[in-house]
Amino acid sequence: MNKRRRTWLLNQTLTAMLFFVLSIYVCFTTIQSWASSKPTKPFRPNILLPPISPNTSSSSSSSSSSSMRVKVYMYDDLPTKFTYGVVEHFWTAHGFADVAKSTIQKLKYPSHQHSLEWHLLLDLTRPENERTGSPVIRVMDPNEADLFYVPFFSSLSWVVSRTHFSNGSGQVKKYSDSETQEELVTWLEGQEYWRRNKGRDHVLVCQNPNALNRVMNRVKNALLLVSDLGRVRPDRSSLVKDVVVPDSHRISAYNGDVGVENRKTLLFFMGNRFRKGLDLHECITLDEPNW
Repeated sequence: MNKRRRTWLLNQTLTAMLFFVLSIYVCFTTIQSWASSKPTKPFRPNILLPPISPNTSSSSSSSSSSSMRVKVYMYDDLPTKFTYGVVEHFWTAHGFADVAKSTIQKLKYPSHQHSLEWHLLLDLTRPENERTGSPVIRVMDPNEADLFYVPFFSSLSWVVSRTHFSNGSGQVKKYSDSETQEELVTWLEGQEYWRRNKGRDHVLVCQNPNALNRVMNRVKNALLLVSDLGRVRPDRSSLVKDVVVPDSHRISAYNGDVGVENRKTLLFFMGNRFRKGLDLHECITLDEPNW
């Protein structure tokens, strides 16, 4: 076989192989596209919060700002055992039964590092006329919502689960965080709007790295507010969909000339966090890749 003939056969073989690979790829993508279920409402994963403009006075600017605000629906029909009930268990476990029996209006969240879940609930339950300048607006119709907030006190629930308490008759029982998590997800999976996008447009707070640990695989599609991203498995949480929030007990308020109200910029420093080992060591540089 002459050289020209061999070259021709080689080109034909390579061309055939290329088209074969392309046909396999097209078939695979077609089947994958066909198999994926189309949500009834388009999901918008990237929602940008507009800047807060409390000094805006014109009605046109106010109307434009209002239309840009993220619409959040909060599950106000979520059983209280997942919210205020967790707070009551905490105070009972620590011997403050009188505080636990307080009305919801007077119930106090413990001075705890994971208080974001409490403050978010309080913010969304405030009257709308008291939320001027907020980048989000609470809607009562779930069909209008961009995001769905699930006000479960997941971090406090884990804290309470480590404490025994008396039920009033001298018998000691233990609060079960695992059972509470399971009951929460069972409740969520029964909700139409959770099933619609498989939880992808829902927001859950889990600041404590152990929060929601029992059911994380079932809620991993949701937008998670986490503090220790490095302690959550990468197939469950990532910077692509989740938000890293600081522990409140690590923040010292600055009371200088600028103050909190006049700040216009929020800075976030990204990097790896190493817990429980380098607290007493200074001037240590760790050469690790970013997330």
